[in-house]
Amino acid sequence: MISGAACAQSNSGYADDRIPDAGTSQTQTRGTVLDMPADENTVQGAATPRPDTPPRGMTKARVEARYGAPLSKSQPVGQPPITRWDYPDYRLYFEYDHVLHAVVPDHFEPVTHSDELQPAN
Repeated sequence: MISGAACAQSNSGYADDRIPDAGTSQTQTRGTVLDMPADENTVQGAATPRPDTPPRGMTKARVEARYGAPLSKSQPVGQPPITRWDYPDYRLYFEYDHVLHAVVPDHFEPVTHSDELQPAN
């Protein structure tokens, strides 16, 4: 709160806590507009939002109860055992009995710091 004075409006419409002197112009404000996806499940450039997938840590029994039976189930591979379940829109990877990852083909995570990527030689 500014006591004893009113806030001056800048050309952009934002309040400025400085009181302009007589004969000076108003404060200029500059900024950058960022285009953001509509929501966190929409990947920039994707035509459809990311499907609802089970969260990490959910058990196989709870996944089947909530999302139904998968189209196919793979046999466990490696140690710890990793199992893959295929659903129409995504794949689930389990470690032992718990969801490790949900992979949605054609919905890639946006690349951050792309300006730091090095070209291939």
